[in-house]
Amino acid sequence: MKNALLLLAATTLLTACSDSITGQACLGKRGDTLVEHLEGQCKPGDAIATKNPVYFCDFNYSIAYNDYNSAICIYSGDKKERILAE
Repeated sequence: MKNALLLLAATTLLTACSDSITGQACLGKRGDTLVEHLEGQCKPGDAIATKNPVYFCDFNYSIAYNDYNSAICIYSGDKKERILAE
């Protein structure tokens, strides 16, 4: 009984922890489209590819750069408007 209660408490605590990552890739039909060309199709927390990581990436997560001079990262969703407004 004690172990069951501990398991229930641990499960409840871990379930309460949430992350904003959606687990979805927002990369277009062929999987190679930059977020700049997707015009609002991506949701915050999606994995994206971009040429301008400062406008689109959430810097709380890792950012990977590749040989095509672009970055793959987690989409922030709101930084673009905030940075362009300044």
